[in-house]
Amino acid sequence: MHYDLIIVGGGLVGSSLALALRESELKIALIEASLPQADNPRLFGLTESSCQSLKNLGLWQQLKEHATPIHQVHVSYQGYFGAVRLNHADVGLSQLGYVIPARYLEKILHAEIIQQANITYYCPATLKNLQQTHVATLNIVTGEGEKNLLSPIVIAADGAASTVRSLLNIETEIVDYQQGAIVTETMLQRSHQHIAYERFNASGAIAMLPLVGDRCATIWTADQMTIDQLMALSDECFVTALQKEFGYRLGRLLGIAKRHAFPLKMIQAKETHKQCVLLLGNAAHALHPIAAQGFNLALYEVSALSAAMLDKNNKYESFTSNDLQKIIQCTQKQRFFSMQASHQLARLPNYHSLVLNMFLSLGMVGLDITKPLKSNLIKRISGLLH
Repeated sequence: MHYDLIIVGGGLVGSSLALALRESELKIALIEASLPQADNPRLFGLTESSCQSLKNLGLWQQLKEHATPIHQVHVSYQGYFGAVRLNHADVGLSQLGYVIPARYLEKILHAEIIQQANITYYCPATLKNLQQTHVATLNIVTGEGEKNLLSPIVIAADGAASTVRSLLNIETEIVDYQQGAIVTETMLQRSHQHIAYERFNASGAIAMLPLVGDRCATIWTADQMTIDQLMALSDECFVTALQKEFGYRLGRLLGIAKRHAFPLKMIQAKETHKQCVLLLGNAAHALHPIAAQGFNLALYEVSALSAAMLDKNNKYESFTSNDLQKIIQCTQKQRFFSMQASHQLARLPNYHSLVLNMFLSLGMVGLDITKPLKSNLIKRISGLLH
């Protein structure tokens, strides 16, 4: 079975790419191992640029009721007097971005994908083998048995444990932060006022991101031993510990939803392009969530890739392996920024130097009162400056 494009991984990244190409002449195969999970605990802080990408996909009208705008970001370090406040008004935006639970995004993307005439959706299906000559041949296992699919271009969007990456023997560089993250939702006594908080402490950070209603998405990162201890607490004791570490900027914390724990690593593929295959999203670079850059970077790359493919398609030209290399080059700057921002922020709690921490406090105060610096930082984080 021949296709113009095969996408391995029908999650958020793979589905976004397929949907971006729905009005093209391309015949697309989308391979996914499992259906969307109604209890997916992940949450995304979407930049303004990412929101525009979702609008371009025609999804925003359905998503906006589940999305909460961020008007201000407040960053502080426990025990030090400095803080950085990034406000939407500093760059003339109505908001800096939005927070949205992944389960809504997955559900809406899936509903759109199955309606597209040019997309063949194989789900559940698993990739068994991949070979490359002048085209790629993929052997997949479906409920109807094994199938062989052929295409000149393959996009691997199958996550941090990428099967495609493994089959192609692409090595990875792994930074194990010896940390974990607890993700939950916290009920508040009062409104969050659309402020997203990031509170660094001695062992990690606590992010409190506004959700619809008087709720916040809570992401607590710390060393693995601390995470294990926090997960062992009762809900009541966990809320008490969270209140003590985070403080009362959001008033009294009333309760939490179910907690989920994840190990934290940065995984970077040593090659993101091999012959006619391109790694995308977490298959190419899984980031620490502290700077909320992972999915935003993936959407940026999806936009660049789909724009290039549509341009070729409109000119009745074939998209080639050389074009994949050009995509890597044009997205390199943003990819480097996103990865470095995530990596350096993740390492902040390891800096225990008194002098360094003093400069950190002074630096936060200096940034907070220096509008040009703040404006450039906001634009970079929001994806408006590449």
